[in-house]
Amino acid sequence: MHKFDSHNSGMTIQLNRSATPIDYFQLFFSEELVSFIAEKTNEYRKFKMDNFKRSFLKPHERETTLSEIYNFFVIRLLMSRVKKLHFSEYWTKDKFLRTDVFGKIMNRDRYVFLLRILYFSKIELVNSDRLIKIREFCNKLRRSFQNCFIPFRHLCVDESLLLKGRLSFQQFIPSKRNRFDIKSFVLCDCKTGFVLNFVVYAGSDSEITKMNEKYLGKSAEVVLTLLNSYLGKGHTLFVDNWYTSPTLFSYLHDNKTNACGTVKSRRRKMPVMKEKLDKGEICFRSSPNMLALKWQDKREVYMLSTSHSADYINTKKINYRTGEIIQKPSCIVDYTANMGVVNNRDKVISSVQSVRKSVKWYKIYFFHLLDVAIWNAYCLYKLQEKEKVTMRAFHLRLLKEIFEKFGYTNNVSSNKSIADHPFRLSGRHFPSYCRSTRSKKALRNCIVCSKNDVRRRSRYECEDCNVGLCVIPCFKIYHTQLYY
Repeated sequence: MHKFDSHNSGMTIQLNRSATPIDYFQLFFSEELVSFIAEKTNEYRKFKMDNFKRSFLKPHERETTLSEIYNFFVIRLLMSRVKKLHFSEYWTKDKFLRTDVFGKIMNRDRYVFLLRILYFSKIELVNSDRLIKIREFCNKLRRSFQNCFIPFRHLCVDESLLLKGRLSFQQFIPSKRNRFDIKSFVLCDCKTGFVLNFVVYAGSDSEITKMNEKYLGKSAEVVLTLLNSYLGKGHTLFVDNWYTSPTLFSYLHDNKTNACGTVKSRRRKMPVMKEKLDKGEICFRSSPNMLALKWQDKREVYMLSTSHSADYINTKKINYRTGEIIQKPSCIVDYTANMGVVNNRDKVISSVQSVRKSVKWYKIYFFHLLDVAIWNAYCLYKLQEKEKVTMRAFHLRLLKEIFEKFGYTNNVSSNKSIADHPFRLSGRHFPSYCRSTRSKKALRNCIVCSKNDVRRRSRYECEDCNVGLCVIPCFKIYHTQLYY
């Protein structure tokens, strides 16, 4: 078994102790990246407008800005939290259905227009590459993921699913809840759940590196593409039976990488194990570098590992009939503990998913990656912060902070920047007592005093803006002055 040095594992970029969710999110969706999206969107808008026959443009067809793109993201993410039966209900004025925040951020025509012209690459009229419209953005985001975090020992590879649709490169995965979907391969850090690398399946245009060693097969090429930056460092990789093979594991071992996974009994070079076993029993075959094991549970489970021996270890479960602690092979316990990280990530992300099925597939994949970036920001936030916070609470807090930083406007004909009309300067705001918790007193730092290098604690806050404020004079200053 290869040794792993974990001294450098974790975040590579140090943030202040006062860093908030938006600071972690902008490690990936930085203003530079969002400016790139705004630039490509404006180029595509000009291309489309030049083909219009009418001589005038409607107010909602103007160019976009960095601030507006951030606020566009907020609407997309809010839609996943505020469920409506029809798209138009987000902007309805019906008093039983209205949700005013959507109209305050952006009106419906402007939102629909931005969704239609959202673009991420140069305009290519003829190109056979299915991923051309998203490839450049994917490369930028992938680099930011890998530059911000060095993984711990255990990694896992699995596939995630996006949407149902009519695509030439659509996949069928029986084990997944939505079976007919676009498939995205992902590499995750098992300790934190952080997504390190991703590849979308697009037939012959997939970003999967072709190996000179043809004997490895397609599934091995997926693993080695995702794992490329992490070979030779002593990591332990967990994979399911679609990827596992003695050939791949031997290749990984030769490249100083451990591996463990379920395996199909008829895989090429798998030893034959025909022994009849009772429940809980094992049989195995081993070589100096590899273990093949069969364990009888409710059904036969075949495992392959280059990092385990055929030992039993105690689990946290107890046999309710005998009162004894249940024991399982160590490779089974480690596999179960580490391999579930992808499915857990899918469940958490899908609870706040911004993806809808009415737009082009590459835009849906973009919104999926937006969700992944928020998930990664959450993983780093949990890693650095002592307080326990759920993904749901982190997600909502992030949206509020984007509101505060980039503001919004409901005046689509205005030529002023959206950032000139932040949320705190519009609407009605009232002071309220800070909410106390078990671990913290009901006091917050005043944001206005902090800006002026004065630390003052206050019992009051603006609940809508989610900031602490002195009632006099800071509350008035904060809600009436652009620069305070």
